[in-house]
Amino acid sequence: MEVSLSCLPAAEITADLLVVPVREGHDPGLGLGGVLEQVRFTGQTGEELLLPRRDGDAFTAGAVLLVGVGAGGDEHAVRRAIGRVAPRLADFPTVAIAFPHVQAVVEGVRLGGYRFDGYKSAPPRQALREVIVLAGEEGGAERDGLARARVVADAVTFARDLVNTPAGDLVPMDLAERARAMAETCGLGVRVLEAAELGEGGFGGILGVGAASANPPCLIEVSHPGDGVSGTVGLAGKGITFDSGGLAIKSLKGMSTMKCDMAGGATMLAVVQAAARLGLPVGVTAVVPAAENMVSGTATRPGDVLTHRNGRTTEVTDTDSEGRLVLADALAYLAEGSPDVLIDAATLTYSVMHALGEEVTGVLGSDGELVGELVAAGARAGEPMWELPLWEPYAERLRSEVADAKNEGGSFADATIAALFLRPFTAGLPWAHLDFAATAYRDRATDLGPAGATGVMVRTLIGYLESRSGA
Repeated sequence: MEVSLSCLPAAEITADLLVVPVREGHDPGLGLGGVLEQVRFTGQTGEELLLPRRDGDAFTAGAVLLVGVGAGGDEHAVRRAIGRVAPRLADFPTVAIAFPHVQAVVEGVRLGGYRFDGYKSAPPRQALREVIVLAGEEGGAERDGLARARVVADAVTFARDLVNTPAGDLVPMDLAERARAMAETCGLGVRVLEAAELGEGGFGGILGVGAASANPPCLIEVSHPGDGVSGTVGLAGKGITFDSGGLAIKSLKGMSTMKCDMAGGATMLAVVQAAARLGLPVGVTAVVPAAENMVSGTATRPGDVLTHRNGRTTEVTDTDSEGRLVLADALAYLAEGSPDVLIDAATLTYSVMHALGEEVTGVLGSDGELVGELVAAGARAGEPMWELPLWEPYAERLRSEVADAKNEGGSFADATIAALFLRPFTAGLPWAHLDFAATAYRDRATDLGPAGATGVMVRTLIGYLESRSGA
């Protein structure tokens, strides 16, 4: 699908479909005000009306799709409105869109129209070949916005595709190969530590979680060097390509969507890809500890003690609290390079799901300024976040009689306790932890895509890196 800009008025654009916003109580022009009164179309959010062209109409497109945007019309409303109607656009070869906010329009088309149908024997056919965004004028800002939107949409799509891929086709080394191919395409540095190297390097958390699987674990590192003077950001993403729960095995319902348990890793790989393609001056290193948490005679047992990359030991009291075990190694490894900040992302706890639901990502951290910057980036991207407390007294719940800590402290406040478990692996660096167990994968469609992987936090983290870069 080609996306281009045009400065032609909406009435003069030649396309199979013209998409026009309608604000609540406003005439959209094109001589359609009377028609809307007849059908009682008010412009409320969610309203849509498709009108084929008739002789004498004041537009040249083959049809007009009127889309209600309510009383607002800011970029978040535009992105969601276009995303909501994007599936309908697939039936038209050429579509012109007369909405404002070029970036939001392109993201809405790409994200709302996303489909993961490569496994279908007969994927639905899409007629759409070209989208024309009516920008009013084709200045540098509009062209830059179009270019950025393409990169951002590509990154979200990359993350969604990884998460949606069946776990049997994306074992840890498959994920590593996908990361390697992406890195080579984008000119990024890439390194993959396989099982033997993990043992030599002291990555006991990753090895312990992956011990039961026939598919060995690995650690994936992808780096964008930046300009060498604008600082560095370390990103760690949980890469559990399938989570059975280990010996604390999940129910069928509980593990039915566990191909999504590597969404943190997919997110961070997508973000470093975008950083390179946007040419951001800040250096970015993404590390993904990849493993399958399975069941066999070699599985890590409750009561076993693992030694992590930084020498800290963990008593495994719950084999289904495995994400923090692999993230601990990844954070300790990243911290050795002394980045300016550390950020990790993971589908980590049920408690964040109960606390914040399906639309808000939880964030905790040791640095208030960093947490605030991430929350602000989420607000700009339309991906809401909420800070949860890193409540120090709860650290006592992780006390172990045989090791430096145990890996769970009960079901209450587990999002906070998981973050407290991770904190000692950050070497005192400014650090933030994103828990998006509910927002990374949805069981029903949203305005910005179908059921399945959402790619949430990709746009937020790209925006955060841009703000650090002064972009």
